[in-house]
Amino acid sequence: MSVLASVRARLRRTPLHTAWRWALSAVGAAREREALAGVRTYCVFIGHARSGHSIVGALLDAHPQIVISDELDALRYVDLGFDPRQVMFLSLDVSRKQALNERRKAGQGGTVYSYHVPGQWQGRYRELRVVGDSQAGWTVQRLARDPRLLDRLRTRMAGRDVRFIHVVRNPFDNISTMMLRGNRTFESAFDRYFANCEAIVDLAGRIGEASLLRVRHEDVIADPRATLSEACAFLGVAAQADYLDACASILYDSPSRSRAKVTWTAEMRARTDERIAAYPFLLGYAFESA
Repeated sequence: MSVLASVRARLRRTPLHTAWRWALSAVGAAREREALAGVRTYCVFIGHARSGHSIVGALLDAHPQIVISDELDALRYVDLGFDPRQVMFLSLDVSRKQALNERRKAGQGGTVYSYHVPGQWQGRYRELRVVGDSQAGWTVQRLARDPRLLDRLRTRMAGRDVRFIHVVRNPFDNISTMMLRGNRTFESAFDRYFANCEAIVDLAGRIGEASLLRVRHEDVIADPRATLSEACAFLGVAAQADYLDACASILYDSPSRSRAKVTWTAEMRARTDERIAAYPFLLGYAFESA
């Protein structure tokens, strides 16, 4: 985490910041009350950090009936007791600001990616039906640390269907990225990654299969139209051809292979393969996978 990002994270945890967000969201929710009244589904992302949640969230945000903010950490505000309309307004507000910045996202080595979808609805909506946030890693940690938070979320969002999207990526890339960007050793990244897998297994059991959609990052790249159509249907909206075509047009040809930037010994690969086999949602992944 950069010094600036660290400072911003500390500021977000201050009482003054919380009070400001409360006032902002209360006024905004009142202003947007008619649109928010039409929301039928609240969407939560779970998984590992840097698994592709940002790109999936940005593509869904381009749909005219969906608003998905990136890394708002919405469950923090649920936990603080914000009204559901306030939580949803914060996603609207963040989505608008991120659209003005063309959904830019910092990558490894100072690379900046833009997830802007031309001609679509990022930062805007028409007949709003779905609101959510694509923060995933922190969401799993919050729900694991406080198991009652899931029930509070569902109670708070009463009258709306709470749905979860789990974006999965090749574990070798996830672990490599944790080593590269988090300055972790292999042991630290390996332990953190699979501890999070355990938390996800427990959380998935509490969520229930009917409310959970798993999406592989590699499938988003290989067949975005089919993957996004499935995600939209899961969230209760239809995906039109022009929307799907526009989303497909911005994607790169293949996923980034972070694993190629790290020296993986035979022992490291074997240990990772052994742990992958314990989790059904990771089956099929290998070091040589696409």
